[in-house]
Amino acid sequence: MVLETVLERVLLGLFDIVHKGAKDKKRRRELTRPGPLVERVSAELARGELSTVEEHEWRAAVDAVRESIEAALPLRPEEALRVMLTPESLRAHVMAKSATIRRAAGLSDQATAVYDALLLRVCVAVVELVWSQPEYARRLAVEMFRMGRATADAVARLADQQQLALTASHRDFEDRYAEQVTHALSGLELFGVSRGRAPRRQSFDTSYVSLAVARVGDTDELTGAGLPVAAALADTSRVLIRGGAGAGKTTFLRWLAMNALGETRTSGNEWLGLVPFFVPLRQYTTLPKPEEFISPTASMIEEEKPSGWVTARLKEGRALVLVDGVDELVWERRAEARRWLEKLVNAYPQARYAITTRPAAVPEDWLEDLDFAAFDLLPLSDKGVRDFVEAWHTAASDEPGLTRDARVWLTECEARLVATLVKRPDLRRLASSPLLAGLLCALHQDRNMHLPRDRRSLYEAALDLLLVRWDEDRGLALPSFSKEEQLVLLQRFAYSLVRNRELMVPREEAVHRLGNAMRGLRSHDIDPDEAMQRLLERAGLLREVASERVQFVHRTFRDYLAAKEVVDAGDLNLLVDRAHLDEWHDVVVMAVAHARPRERARVLMDLLAGNDDTRKDERGRDKLRLLALACLDQADVIEPESARAQVTAAASSLIPPKSFAHADALSEAGSFVVDLLPGPEASEEAAYIVRTLANIGGEGAWERIAEFVAVDHAMVIDELLRAWRNTPDAEKYARSVLSKVDFGDRRVDVRGWHRIQFIMHLEKLRYVRCIGNINPLDPLGAMPSLHRLELWQNEVMRDLSPLGLSRSLKELHLSRCRPLGRIDLAPVKDLDELHLHFSRVDLASLEGGALRRLQIRDSATDEGLDALPALPALRELAIDHRPPYPLAGLERWPTITTLEVFGLPAADDLRALPALEHLVLHQPESLPRLEELRQAMPGLIITT
Repeated sequence: MVLETVLERVLLGLFDIVHKGAKDKKRRRELTRPGPLVERVSAELARGELSTVEEHEWRAAVDAVRESIEAALPLRPEEALRVMLTPESLRAHVMAKSATIRRAAGLSDQATAVYDALLLRVCVAVVELVWSQPEYARRLAVEMFRMGRATADAVARLADQQQLALTASHRDFEDRYAEQVTHALSGLELFGVSRGRAPRRQSFDTSYVSLAVARVGDTDELTGAGLPVAAALADTSRVLIRGGAGAGKTTFLRWLAMNALGETRTSGNEWLGLVPFFVPLRQYTTLPKPEEFISPTASMIEEEKPSGWVTARLKEGRALVLVDGVDELVWERRAEARRWLEKLVNAYPQARYAITTRPAAVPEDWLEDLDFAAFDLLPLSDKGVRDFVEAWHTAASDEPGLTRDARVWLTECEARLVATLVKRPDLRRLASSPLLAGLLCALHQDRNMHLPRDRRSLYEAALDLLLVRWDEDRGLALPSFSKEEQLVLLQRFAYSLVRNRELMVPREEAVHRLGNAMRGLRSHDIDPDEAMQRLLERAGLLREVASERVQFVHRTFRDYLAAKEVVDAGDLNLLVDRAHLDEWHDVVVMAVAHARPRERARVLMDLLAGNDDTRKDERGRDKLRLLALACLDQADVIEPESARAQVTAAASSLIPPKSFAHADALSEAGSFVVDLLPGPEASEEAAYIVRTLANIGGEGAWERIAEFVAVDHAMVIDELLRAWRNTPDAEKYARSVLSKVDFGDRRVDVRGWHRIQFIMHLEKLRYVRCIGNINPLDPLGAMPSLHRLELWQNEVMRDLSPLGLSRSLKELHLSRCRPLGRIDLAPVKDLDELHLHFSRVDLASLEGGALRRLQIRDSATDEGLDALPALPALRELAIDHRPPYPLAGLERWPTITTLEVFGLPAADDLRALPALEHLVLHQPESLPRLEELRQAMPGLIITT
């Protein structure tokens, strides 16, 4: 205890020096618990000649050592390296600073011997422990560099090879890189908020509507109601994120990057405290090597990068690789991209990876063998749309220069838009993605609270707003180009990109194409470079990225404008020839919307007939038939009308849908599909049918969905939960549909009060995980069949008494629930099982409870088990701490039959449990010691 106390004081002082005020209390505790080192040094002293020293002499020497070390602290940063190089250098420093203390202590010869021996051993222990810790080693390495003493021999003494990369130049560049990433990726743009051509970025904290995700594939994980991103990513280091046009994939990756930069891993979230590398594939002509990852965000400091800096981050597992837009590669290059990803992951398995794509671009299992978990970005729920509308109008109200009346008007716009979306399901479906929701907000405000009725009208109105209306409203002189001329230029440029399967081109090439596009324009004599600058500055549809390449602000606008040019140029044959390519899908649909009635019929008939690439490919022909069906919803008038009937008849052979991709395509055809779909007797396709119905929506579709409540298949149940997000009446859906679903023992993940308030209607639901802030808990306590409940990341909950009223609840998990006050556990102390992980709870309130199993990881047990109260019925105890930790006090629970711990406990501790039958060990650090434990406890069942 003496040496441990001295070490603790010394190390706490050194911690402040090396970390310069770090607040990581958990790390402090780890560094100030020497463990085996203390035992070894104490034993050495006790066995030597000092074992006969009188207690008072020993105490005087110990006090003198402690005071001497305290006199030598704090070390100045410039002293730290010199002093901590060796035990001798530390001892010399202490002796030099403590001469007065030694004289004042008046130590006897025996006490002086204790003083000398103890001081030397403390110095050995301190230096040994300091150099064994990565944090100390890293900072000391930096100090060596800064002081000119970082020779190769000194650096080679670092035990942890990971720290070799963290020289001063690497650390300095990491700070510089973080600044560049923050400048490039922080914030998001909300369409139409800034009535200018350079949208102001909005803060992620105030304007980002966090998207929900759902697991892809046939699993028992029922995530269809939507998972928060943090919960979804918690159990994996590699994710494939799928989302449709405008779903927010790129913004999602930017948000991940900023989260990784802005947080540390102290919260236990392994996706924080990383170095993000944003890799938009569209910006690379060839797939990049790791050292090229910084180009999109930090090109201006690329020359400063130390050699091997990116690969060092990948090797040590601190890299977060964010690969954006697999779907933006042409089809032939996606296989190449997969091989590139496979090589990258195999070379650097410790890094974390997030990849985005549109669903149709790659199969669901595209990266499954590389251990990527696939998630869908879910469409905005009703609440998500309301949150987005609120965020958009809040951002618009914060624009500089607005009058008070303008802000009042925006408040009224917000309320009216929310009400309109409730009344008009067609508009609500349009607002399913952040891009389209932003368009609706901007147009609703601009058009005196009137909105277009379909997607084509929405884009037309948006283009009118961007190209003409904003300049007129701001009193600017009309541009050299008319609206029609601007549209023609943009259409022709967009079509050149689509035809050449490009998303961006170098500015020089863009100017050249614009020059060619000016044929026939009244303003044809304007310099093409000047025209490009005008479109970049004023039109709001093009942007120039850092690499001096030009692209549309969103691919959706490119496809819409290209479709218009296809029709104007009469290139319908080329349209059909390319229709099997997924990057042409939206172009085909919007071209039918732009076309005249007879042209529509022609395109539809040609799609049914197939093109040269699909005539001998049944799956390819089916794809074109589905595409023709999707086009019908954009075609109010077709001549002859019989073409519509032929498409419908051809589509009947594609019903029921055979995949989620088919379901999504089928639903684009509109409400007439509802009556063509079979019922639950089509068991193999039931999940795809439910997805189709939910996408279509409307009263008829919701009535059909109710037919599937008895299908006992995880994918079907998950689709029923996903449909809950889209229903206009969440309570009615819970009462009429989900109340009849038998969930079995499957876990259902639910977030958000807007759904949890109705969860008591899910009469057969036994196992729930609720993520995020939920309060009060009354709906959960009122669930008639709830057996197991997990509450995660709840910072507002305090009162568990509603759960105490539940007659069915047997098991409760609290994970990272940290409200301001401690949670009183008395209402749940008589449950069968309780799991407590990183939650702020009052452990004493469990006193006398009937718990049979307790699983805990709590700072209150860092120093031992004394904080745990008497639990007379306890049979199973699981302690989730990493060693070292003491198990002293186990004898207080003689009823324990099963003990679960990390590391290897001492046999003497286990003998204190007379009823112990089963020991579960996680990560036993020593196989020989494990065998010794088996021999010492032959009657104990030990599993690892």
